[in-house]
Amino acid sequence: MPKLFYSLSLLLLSILQATAQEDFFKVYYEQTDTTISIYADNSGFMPVSVTLTLDLKGLKPAQEPPEYYIIEGKTATNKLIDLVIPEGRSWNFKYHYNYYLGKANAVHNDDFVYQLPFEVDKTWPLTQGYNGRSTHMGENALDFTMPSGEKILAARGGKVVAIKEDSDRGCPSPSCNDYGNYIRILHDDGTLADYLHLQQNGALVNPGDEVEKGQHIALSGGTGWASGPHLHFMVYKYEGSKRISYETKFQINPREIGYLEEGKRYKGN
Repeated sequence: MPKLFYSLSLLLLSILQATAQEDFFKVYYEQTDTTISIYADNSGFMPVSVTLTLDLKGLKPAQEPPEYYIIEGKTATNKLIDLVIPEGRSWNFKYHYNYYLGKANAVHNDDFVYQLPFEVDKTWPLTQGYNGRSTHMGENALDFTMPSGEKILAARGGKVVAIKEDSDRGCPSPSCNDYGNYIRILHDDGTLADYLHLQQNGALVNPGDEVEKGQHIALSGGTGWASGPHLHFMVYKYEGSKRISYETKFQINPREIGYLEEGKRYKGN
C-alpha cells in the first residue's frame, strides 16, 4: 500500500478582544481508494478565511485551489479540494493551512448610510474621530462620550458573531485593553462592526442573533482601555493580521448625510 505522509501548520491571527474558542476551526482529510478529500469545519459564529498550501508527490488536485476559501460560521464538512490518487503508483502529500477570522473578500459598501448608535433625541459629543490623536491613530474609529447605562443601537443590521460582557474592569491604560466588553456584528457586505466598552452584562443580544438597524443591542459602559464611559464604534475587515477600517456615512439629521467630525455633538434620529 502506498505510504502516506501529511503535516499541518496552523496560524490563528488573534483580533481585538476576540473570545478564545478552542478547537472551533479544523481542517482534516478523508481518504477513499481513489481520492483524498480535504475538509474544514467551523463551529464558531464568525466566518473564517483559509489559505491552503499543497505539497504533492504522485497526486493531482481535481481542481485548482483558489487564493483563499471562505468558511461560514456554524458549518461542517466544507470541502476544500479533492486529490486524485494514482493507480498502482506510490504517492505522498503534505498540506499546510493558515486561517484568520472574517471574510477576506469583504468589500465595504461605501454608499451605505449608518444610523447614529444611540437613542433618538439623545445628544452626545464625538470626542475622538477617525485617526484621532489619542488612541485612534491609523484607525477609522469613533468615540461617543456618554454615561454608563445608555441604550446602544445597531448602526447597521447584521448577525451577532461575538460578544464579551463579563468584565467590570476599565482603566486609562493599554493594560486594560483585554477587559473591554463588546458586541461584534457581521454585515451583509462581509465587514464587521465593533461596539466596545459596554457595561458588565450589558449585551442585550446573543451570538447568532440577526439584528436590525436601530435595534437596541447593549448598554454603554467604560470597560477596557477607557478613561471614562463612552462608546467606541468601528467598521472593519481583516486581511491576515492587518485590520482595515472604514470611514462610514451617517444620517446626521433627517436632511443631512455625511461623515462625523470630532468635537461636534450629535443627536440621535
